[in-house]
Amino acid sequence: MNGKERVIATLNHQPTDRTPLDCWLYQKQFVEKLAAEYGSREQFLDEFGIDIFVGFVPYPNQFGRRFEVSELATLRLDDPGEAKWIAFKDWNPDFAGVSVSEAVEQQGDRRAIIAHTWGIVEGTSTFLGIEECWANLGLEPDLMMAWFDRYADWLCGLVDSLAAAGVDIVTLSDDWGSNQTMLFSPRMWRRMIKPYTARVVAHARARGLYVNLHSDGYILNIMDDIIELGYHALHPVQESAGMDPRTIKQDYGDKLVIYGSLDVVDGLYKYEGEALDRYIAERFAVYAPGGGFIFNTGHFVQPDIPPARLVQAYTLARTLAGQYGS
Repeated sequence: MNGKERVIATLNHQPTDRTPLDCWLYQKQFVEKLAAEYGSREQFLDEFGIDIFVGFVPYPNQFGRRFEVSELATLRLDDPGEAKWIAFKDWNPDFAGVSVSEAVEQQGDRRAIIAHTWGIVEGTSTFLGIEECWANLGLEPDLMMAWFDRYADWLCGLVDSLAAAGVDIVTLSDDWGSNQTMLFSPRMWRRMIKPYTARVVAHARARGLYVNLHSDGYILNIMDDIIELGYHALHPVQESAGMDPRTIKQDYGDKLVIYGSLDVVDGLYKYEGEALDRYIAERFAVYAPGGGFIFNTGHFVQPDIPPARLVQAYTLARTLAGQYGS
């Protein structure tokens, strides 16, 4: 199987020749260290059989001006001259210096293409600021839902653009969790965030895209909702925040692909040598049986991690991945 076939089969809970692999090598200083001590990012991806290419879509608020929550009516979604929003007529964002369609052409079937986009809360925060966004969830709930409604329309336009460019998967990045609890109550999330997320997920699925949720933190108390929304995968399943891997695999492993498991702080940074090998082997032993697992770092690999340690981790991961295929 090639990388794209392997990832798509995993997302469909079908047999594969091995567990798919990914690695978030997007932190500039670490990539420079890797190049100096090991080789280029591209060399690493090829040598360790990385099956996914992730392109990060620019934030919608390109000019960074902060808005008041009451200013929603002044924003236009359909005006190509409107500087506050990216217009989607004939739009093709850059992935690491190349357009989406160029990235798709360059990768071919070697890797599945993920477009990493900014979900309902994270995207809206680029206009209001994080503090204002969070505060107004409580202070101005109706206005905030109006923002989310408008932003969901914008995201659906983005999905259309990405689907036309040929991506395979869209990630909605929306951190909903903190340590041992959510950033807002499940009741608030279900009332104010879930309906607009549901619209975007449904639109992406209707366009033939697979949908991944990136959410750091503890979100175990809305896992049934995440399944209901129609997500295909979840990244990263943050154990350090209280997400129990065995519970996730047992209760949701047949419904949702686990995309992650290598915590960059409490795994890759914390352990070395045999301890790191044990850490990785334990996660494969939990997540990989029966499929539905894509091994990946939980976030960007950071510059305080020795490149040799990453090479060690993926040398073992490549071996273990081959032990969990059909």
